Amino acid sequence: MEKNLPIYKAVIDGEASGMYTVSLVTYPAVESNFLYFNEQHKPLQFKVENEEQRVVTGVIMRCNHPIYRIGISGMEYYIMFDKPTIELMAEKWLKEGLQNNVNLQHNPDAYVDGVLLKEVYFKDIERGINPIGFEDIEDGSLFGTYHITNDEVWESIKSGEFKGYSLEGYFNTVEVEMEDEVQIWQDILDILKQLENK
Repeated sequence: MEKNLPIYKAVIDGEASGMYTVSLVTYPAVESNFLYFNEQHKPLQFKVENEEQRVVTGVIMRCNHPIYRIGISGMEYYIMFDKPTIELMAEKWLKEGLQNNVNLQHNPDAYVDGVLLKEVYFKDIERGINPIGFEDIEDGSLFGTYHITNDEVWESIKSGEFKGYSLEGYFNTVEVEMEDEVQIWQDILDILKQLENK
C-alpha cells in the first residue's frame, strides 16, 4: 500500500447514490475471499454454509478498509467506507429491493437469476456477531449469505472461479482530513501487526 496516495471516504447524499448490484468476482476489491468448507475438504475459498442447500457467505463491504482505485483522469487514490455509510447503504439497498441484483465479474450483460439473498448482517463484536473464518475483517463490515440455485454459478463457485463479492453503486467522495488520515494509517499498521503476530 502506497502511503502517499490520498484517501477518500464514500458518502451517500442523494436518491441516486448507493449500492445497486452485488457482483460475484474472481478478485474482490475488499480483499476478502469466501471460505469453503464441506465434509471432504479443508478450508479453501468459500464459506459454504450448507453444501446440499447451496448457501455461501462472504464480505460485501469492509469497514474502514482502504481500496485502491485509479480515476478516469489517471489519479491514484484509496476509497473507504465507514460504518455509518455502510449502514445507510445497506438499508437503502434493501428498501429499494435490489438485494437480488447479482451479476458476474461486473459485466452489465451478465446478470444472473438463481442467486438469492438469504441473510445480511454487520460484524458487531460487541453484540457477539463475529463470523468464524472472518476474524481479521473489521468491525462494522457488511456480510451477505446467498442461496445459489443457479447450477452454472454454483459450479463456478465450487471450482474457485468466483472468490468473493464486489459491490457496484454510485457514491460521492470526500477527502479524509490529514489528522484522520494519520489515524487511519495507524489503525492499518496495528491490524498488520496483529496479523503478523498470528
